[in-house]
Amino acid sequence: MLVALALTIWAIYCTYDGLGPFLIYAQRPLIAGSVAGLITGHPLLGLLIGATLELAALGVYTYGGATIPDYQTGAIVGTALAAGAAGDPAAQAAIGIGVGLPAAILLAALDPVGKMVTTALVHRADGYAADGNARGLATIHWVSLVPWVAVRAIPTFLAALAASGGLVKDITARIPAGFVQGMTLAGALLPAVGFALLLGMMELPRYWYLLLIGFVGFAYLHLPVLGIALVGIAVAMLFVTFKRDEPALAAPDAAEEPAADPRLTKQDLRRAFRRYFWSSQISWNYERMQALGFAYSMEPVLRRLYPEKADYVAGLQRHLQFFNTSVLIGGPLILGSSIALEEAGTPKSAASTKVALMGPLAGIGDTVVFALYNSIVFTMGASWALQGNWLGPAFAAVMVLVPYALVRRWQFGFAYREGKRLAGHLAAGALARVAQGATVLGFVVLGGFIPSIVKVVTTLTYRQTTTVQGQPVTQAVAIQDRLDELVPFLLPVLVTAGVYLLTAKTRLRPVWIIAAVAVTGVVLGWLGWFAPSAPAKS
Repeated sequence: MLVALALTIWAIYCTYDGLGPFLIYAQRPLIAGSVAGLITGHPLLGLLIGATLELAALGVYTYGGATIPDYQTGAIVGTALAAGAAGDPAAQAAIGIGVGLPAAILLAALDPVGKMVTTALVHRADGYAADGNARGLATIHWVSLVPWVAVRAIPTFLAALAASGGLVKDITARIPAGFVQGMTLAGALLPAVGFALLLGMMELPRYWYLLLIGFVGFAYLHLPVLGIALVGIAVAMLFVTFKRDEPALAAPDAAEEPAADPRLTKQDLRRAFRRYFWSSQISWNYERMQALGFAYSMEPVLRRLYPEKADYVAGLQRHLQFFNTSVLIGGPLILGSSIALEEAGTPKSAASTKVALMGPLAGIGDTVVFALYNSIVFTMGASWALQGNWLGPAFAAVMVLVPYALVRRWQFGFAYREGKRLAGHLAAGALARVAQGATVLGFVVLGGFIPSIVKVVTTLTYRQTTTVQGQPVTQAVAIQDRLDELVPFLLPVLVTAGVYLLTAKTRLRPVWIIAAVAVTGVVLGWLGWFAPSAPAKS
């Protein structure tokens, strides 16, 4: 019972961290699964399951509030159930992946339930805003977190409670060895889905050749993961330095603003930023997305600037309108700029700047942070975790905690100081060049990550007759040896390319592609034709 409660509390925190502060991005399966392993007393198991689901989840993010497989809960539930399973650690990990992946897909059906409840709550917030009731507005904002965590915490508790008994062990002891082998191969193939989805979001026709740099570095030069990342940084810097023809962002109308009367204190600014930092998306809903969180962050500023209730109410209602952008690169900029413009006495400019910037900044933020930076950091972390190295989740957590906090704090301060002139800085194209550099870095790193992460070899052989000292000798020749002589790591590349073509040509939903790869892996692994690694030679 205590373990089940601890896992449930961890699931609640994981959900909150991915909606608010992004301290260690605990919502990612690598972090969620690794800590779940510690809680259950099977740390290695949590590492393996979390890392495998992490690689399957690459390129899958909730852009615009899209519903995706619940990999966080899948990693926690899979680890909990695998900890109570029979067999050696490899068999337990295979079972955990076999449970965690379907659980992630099935539990995605509960995600819209939580979002629909918050949609109803935002209308209650409208009433509090009309009354100028700041406490009521804040209450609705924080209560909106409850349905988000409930749809994840309840399944986690029930699964963990079931794992604490002997039922799971009895059931898993009867699972055929062939199925375990198949699930092991499926787990090794699933990262190809994440890589394929990620490549589908990037400009592959334009930058495909950069994949070769990373591939050659890993397959022929035997560079470690960190070495490939450093090569990618160097190539990205060259691109940004010598190619400056990227289009700039469209800027909103930069009409002259009146000089600001500094009526806000540092405490007012810190309070607004803290609210955004700790709770920006906990009240996300289908109708207005991040609007309630933005209004909650603006409330201390509006209270100070507008002593008249009518003006204060108008400010709350103004910022309760639809709003959605990247909370890491974009949201703090727009918040700081809106505060500056409200303080300058130009509320209409604050509203127009929000509308003009939230779309472009969402595109840049989602691309730079989620599609590229996160993918690189968590792929590196997952690759170490698959080796049983705790440096993996620790590295990913630190690379989220420090940069995410610093970049948000800097954006907010910069935007507040610059006010509406922020648009001119964005129009200069600086962020566009950053996005291009990040894209280049992402391609180089992916070129090395694909062969190092997607594990598949063929165990098939063919017979070859040769003459030795005048006598015919028939010997079995491993097909994998011939493939390695042709191009090392050819199968991982072909699998990833095949999954990419499947996603690009058929437009199937990621859930169906994941299911197809998993079933294919189970069948081929059960038949013994393919495996994650070649059998040891005697």
